[in-house]
Amino acid sequence: MHKKPDIKVFTCQFLDNRKHLIYLCKVTDGGLNKRRILISPLNWGLGHATRLIPLVNSLLQQGHYVMLAGEWPSLRVLSEEFPSLDTVVLNGFRVKLSKGKYQWFSLLKQIPALIRSIRSDHSDAEELVRLKNIDFIISDNRYGFYSKSVHSVIITHQTHPYIGRFFFFLRPLTSLISRMWIRRFNECWIPDDITLKLAGSLVRQVKGIDTTYMGMCSRLMLANKMSNGLDKTEVLVILSGPEPQRTKLEGLLLNQLKEKGLRTVILGARPGMEFRMSDNISIFPHLSATKQKYLIENSGFIICRSGYSTIMDLVYCQRKALLIPTPGQYEQEYLARRMCDQFGFVTIQQDRLKSESVFDWYAQLKDAKCDLKYQEFITPSIT
Repeated sequence: MHKKPDIKVFTCQFLDNRKHLIYLCKVTDGGLNKRRILISPLNWGLGHATRLIPLVNSLLQQGHYVMLAGEWPSLRVLSEEFPSLDTVVLNGFRVKLSKGKYQWFSLLKQIPALIRSIRSDHSDAEELVRLKNIDFIISDNRYGFYSKSVHSVIITHQTHPYIGRFFFFLRPLTSLISRMWIRRFNECWIPDDITLKLAGSLVRQVKGIDTTYMGMCSRLMLANKMSNGLDKTEVLVILSGPEPQRTKLEGLLLNQLKEKGLRTVILGARPGMEFRMSDNISIFPHLSATKQKYLIENSGFIICRSGYSTIMDLVYCQRKALLIPTPGQYEQEYLARRMCDQFGFVTIQQDRLKSESVFDWYAQLKDAKCDLKYQEFITPSIT
């Protein structure tokens, strides 16, 4: 059970006639070193939220007060895991991918909205620091969510972003821009191991800012042992990422899965939606860490995106998978190739599913184990 410090609440009327809740934290189990920490994940898929769960759990065990800020559905994932924590809903940037294979033009058009969102995040962070007496900020990949008046940390596995083979000559420029935003924070925490470097060349030391490697951050490390409640399944599909590509992949896979007739579970990455069942396929909108860990460990054949958080979950369970990167999401394309070339995974581009079957790799990946050692998560020092 997650422990929360005692909180006193009162309302205060401001000039704009809005009522704000002011939270005063009375720490009962520590000294003056207990902090009031504000945490916010990027709302691009659920991975940025799920990988924060081990960190939030550790901070609560240390007796710190933690407040969550973000958008649905990421915020919902965290609030369901930590229902006693105070939450603030933000109006952040919601990326929109195109339906086609290439995303660069669609993303280029959204740059002005992204910049406005970064500025809005910074304004929101400063206001929350003032209203909620926050003295420490942790931002997962939200480049604007920092404060000039309190210690601010950014968590990212992309200090050196990959922007595709076609635009490789622009990588020094994108890395320069990335470092510029990162240096606005006081620290950078990297969810990777400094020796293993699961993220490969996506991570480089950022000069001018303290950098800490946290180890791998899979929420599955907190899962309980499960003895019953879910049947073993022959095929497990883990969907993730922004629309419309999440739904497009689901549609492509459903046709092949129904035709094959194997017992299948699909994790839809849509918390709050209803459970669905059709013939041999069970579709869960979202599952607890305990149930998801059980399915990954006991499913015969795993199909998923190549998002970094998903890969950390697979490594934790020591399983290989068929990786299908989100079209035009160059980080996922890089990670899929890296896991294929160095660690025995298999990858296929999404558009090939129109003419090829995922079951061409069924025999190769059935019950396949990954021999990568999960590097344990270590909570960085909260000073």
